[in-house]
Amino acid sequence: MNVPSPRPPTIGNPAQPSGATSPGAGSKILYVNKVGSDGWLQALANNSNERVSLFKYAQVADVQSRGGRTYFKVMEGVAKGRTLSLTDANAREHLGPIGPKRTPAHITVTYGSYDPNWYSKARDERLPQQTATLDIAGVKSTVTMNTVWGTGYFPLPPGSYTVLLPDVPHDANMTRFYRRVEPQLTFDQVWFPILFGNNSRYVHIGNVSDGCVTVMDFARWPSIHEALLSHRTVDGRGVALLTVKGKPERER
Repeated sequence: MNVPSPRPPTIGNPAQPSGATSPGAGSKILYVNKVGSDGWLQALANNSNERVSLFKYAQVADVQSRGGRTYFKVMEGVAKGRTLSLTDANAREHLGPIGPKRTPAHITVTYGSYDPNWYSKARDERLPQQTATLDIAGVKSTVTMNTVWGTGYFPLPPGSYTVLLPDVPHDANMTRFYRRVEPQLTFDQVWFPILFGNNSRYVHIGNVSDGCVTVMDFARWPSIHEALLSHRTVDGRGVALLTVKGKPERER
């Protein structure tokens, strides 16, 4: 959709989290306000055909239009510090003034029962699930905290954790087939790392967990995705504080 404006709007310079690079005085600040159904916006790296993925509400600075393209510097996430560009038309459609709240979201996960014979309709198989209930901003969902047993994976121990910014688009083959049961599923390639160990555990959608917080209520994922990405932790590296309560019925 083209908006009859020659370039993206200019807004004030909000306070920067410590995890972001501060833009220069007078720098134009915008945010990714629209992403694709996979949860990402694709932009081109400066002077190349390399495509770089940006998550919703990613902050960009030094926004300027030249020769039909809008150039900007990424201020957070894996692409932080890189100069990328979009066509002017795409920039008007996808970049805007709406940024995240500078306070973290709060997630509570409370352990429930262990179901050794949980049925996955999407996968058409029985799975041994350690279930729990996730609550964020009043949105509740059933999650699995572990499905793969005896290979080093185990449910996240009770405690407090930081949920980090998304890293990169995750393999569509791991989640896209869930559209068999939820055709309107979106943002499935956005996974949020949990600050624990080597950060290989995530908050994500699916029916199989390798020690992750895996959301099994697919229809609620867009609301959870929005509640996470619309917030930032104080240091700017994360989106939420996660509290895990109770005790799993099966631990190892």
